[in-house]
This record gives sequence, structure tokens and C-alpha cells, in this order.
Amino acid sequence: MTEVTPVLEEPEEEDVDIADVSRVPADVLRNVEADTYWCMSRLLDGIQDNYTFAQPGIQMKVRMLEELVGRIDEQVHRHLEQHEVRYLQFAFRWMNNLLMREVPLRCTIRLWDTYQVSSAHAQLRAAAFGPISEAVV
Repeated sequence: MTEVTPVLEEPEEEDVDIADVSRVPADVLRNVEADTYWCMSRLLDGIQDNYTFAQPGIQMKVRMLEELVGRIDEQVHRHLEQHEVRYLQFAFRWMNNLLMREVPLRCTIRLWDTYQVSSAHAQLRAAAFGPISEAVV
């Protein structure tokens, strides 16, 4: 059986904030640069609608998040509705900044990596409710 690592769990690799890139061989750096460019291009292709007029990509993802939270944590969903908290009020920033302001850089990189291998954007954001759902209600 394959071990599953939670997405928001911090990896054990070297701290990306203080990593010494000068230790990486030149040929590896060239490959990393090419792979990074490809990954970023793919990421931007998938979120282009987030940054066009009326931001239809973000609007769609917020609706998906609302629907998903309504299915997986109905109590939190009802609580937000009762207090007239609209998902757009908090989820817009999540979608617009790709969670960069909400989690540490090393977790953001892990999330972005997960985005590259799946289309689980809304599911990952909904999963963030799990640990805080009792605090929300």
C-alpha cells in the first residue's frame, strides 16, 4: 500500500527560504529551469480565466467550493449561510492569490505541485475547512 502524505504537511527537505542554489550542478539547474518554466506555463494556462474581465475562473471555483463544502461539511455551510457570510468574501482571496498569503512558502510550493498533477483546486481548498470547522461553527 502506498503511503499518502497530507498536502499541507511540511516536507522534510531543506528549507526553501535558505537553500543554497550555488551547490546545485549547472546541468541540473538548466533542467530545473526548463521544468520550472513548463510547470509555471501550465499553471498559468489553467488559471488564465481568473484574471480576465469579471474573473469567471474565480467565480466558478468559488461556486465549486461552496457546493463542495455544502456536501462534505453541511454544518459549516449552514453556519456561514445563517451569518450571511458569502464564500466570495473569503474564497476570492484564496483563489486570486493561489493560497500564497494563507500558508507558508514551503506549503504553497507543495500545493502548487499538487495542482500540477490534478485538477483538485476546489477540493484542496475545501479540505482546509476540515481542521478549522469546529472553530468556524
